[in-house]
Amino acid sequence: MESALLSFRKLNYPVLLLYVVLGLSSCEAKDPPATVASKPKQERRQPTTPPPPAAPKASCTLTNDTLAGQPFGAEPTVEELLRSGAKIVSRKAFANLHEAGQTDTILTLQHQGNSFEFYHSPEKDLLRQAVITNFKPAYGQRLRLTLNESARQSGGPCGQLRLRDTDHANMVSATFTAGQPSQARVQPYLD
Repeated sequence: MESALLSFRKLNYPVLLLYVVLGLSSCEAKDPPATVASKPKQERRQPTTPPPPAAPKASCTLTNDTLAGQPFGAEPTVEELLRSGAKIVSRKAFANLHEAGQTDTILTLQHQGNSFEFYHSPEKDLLRQAVITNFKPAYGQRLRLTLNESARQSGGPCGQLRLRDTDHANMVSATFTAGQPSQARVQPYLD
């Protein structure tokens, strides 16, 4: 029997050795299981688009003595307009209300698509009305600055803008297209 046990041991010794090796290898110190470090979440930033422009108010009215009294800054004169190519399109006789027997003239000039009406007397020329549709000449650029400043002061873009002085004597009205003046009517006080 002893010989059977020895032979059994001899036969099983390699198997037993294999089981021991496998058992010990499973007991080896191993690194802890790897944890996947999650990346800190980055906020996804949506591309910022500017807010749509505010819709213009239908109409705005502003009282400002300086802007209404001098919408062109330096007002164009008959002589300046004629020198820069304006044409006189009409002359109308007008009886002077303050000087008996004196007849003055209403002059209408066209300059680069703009219309000016002056009260012409021997003493001076007074602007009665101007309709501006071309803002490229220097006087048009100055008027555009006045109108844009007026719109800004009235709280933002306007479709129609009325600018007047405290006495409601000097008036400027303008129509805006795409945020810019497209037509303006200037009516200074005239006695």
